[in-house]
Amino acid sequence: METGALSNFSKLMGDSILFWKDLMNHPNYDAWWQERDARVGCKNIKPAMLTVGGLFDAGDCYGAWHLYEAIEKQSPTTNNKIVMGPWFHGGWSKGDGSFLGNVRFGSKTSKYFQEHIEFPFFNFYLKGKGSIDQLAEASIFFTGENTWKSLDSWPPKDIALTTIYFNNQNQLSFDKPKIDDGFSFYTSDPSKPVPYTEDVLTNRTREYMTDDQRFASRRTDVITFKTTILENDLTLAGTLTADLKVSISTTDADFVVKIIDVFPDGYMYDTLIDGKGNGKSYLMDGYEMLVRGEIMRGRYRNSFEKPEAFEPNKLTTVKFDLPDIAHTFKKGHRLMIQVQSSWFPLADRNPQQLIDIYHCTDKDFIKADIKLFHNATNASSVILPILKK
Repeated sequence: METGALSNFSKLMGDSILFWKDLMNHPNYDAWWQERDARVGCKNIKPAMLTVGGLFDAGDCYGAWHLYEAIEKQSPTTNNKIVMGPWFHGGWSKGDGSFLGNVRFGSKTSKYFQEHIEFPFFNFYLKGKGSIDQLAEASIFFTGENTWKSLDSWPPKDIALTTIYFNNQNQLSFDKPKIDDGFSFYTSDPSKPVPYTEDVLTNRTREYMTDDQRFASRRTDVITFKTTILENDLTLAGTLTADLKVSISTTDADFVVKIIDVFPDGYMYDTLIDGKGNGKSYLMDGYEMLVRGEIMRGRYRNSFEKPEAFEPNKLTTVKFDLPDIAHTFKKGHRLMIQVQSSWFPLADRNPQQLIDIYHCTDKDFIKADIKLFHNATNASSVILPILKK
């Protein structure tokens, strides 16, 4: 915050870092970026592939899912499998995978992967020993219920894309709103951005991927919606899509959507459950666990190549995908969704007008009044990939 606009960071870099200059001069998804997209080079892959990633990879929550997808499409005859566990970046080999931050996963998931998936795979393909008949196309750990699922495909074939709507009284409902004039309002102030964690830290954490979001729920520039207490388990498996109907008072703004699991009042971990972390002392009663989050810079709502200004105070659709999810919201929990317009410093602040963010100055940052509509005509929503039982 003290350094300010991105252009001020360039002064700290000097003339020695060419890559920084390249980044600063290519703000849009132009030919420079397209040439560096690894997903376009997955043709005619000969070896068997085991794509492994973490559900809570703070460095790259997108890559593993979409590398697997690219290989499936471009090398359809390749023996290509995917494994996703409840891990941070490289967590399948760094630690036992039984917890992240305050959240426990009920078993040593890294050890399970190493013994039941990784070793059999390499033992078969490198030494010609054993069998991989037991290895599924997709071995996915579902947090919430804390179980491995062996699936024939990813995303699973038996999912129902189901719309959940924002509603008045800060509610989520599978029923579309019926009122004519419902909306929520907040002011996004770049001088007071929404932080990604409530902790005071010297470095970015990886644990924020499961952090308690109660601090954000208390802010006036974060809109929070939640379901009633769930009467049955709700399992999500696949890509989430946010479909926001908004208007802003300026020509640009960011939109952050967070999917959150609200633990029941009075909840406590069983002391026998694996996971030593801070969960032993942290108040899990009413915990608001971040499960998935994503930010969309509004100017790119229609194209990452060609940014577009918002027309001030005109209703506009901002629709974008979140990284894939594999999580069960257990009976007795609630599903919560938060919407905000900054996520600092995970994402640089938006000056909230359509200017070159990489070269603008501190004086270019302005407040924006944001309306999120949830009425019969303009119903903001999130499309959930619900796994059928």
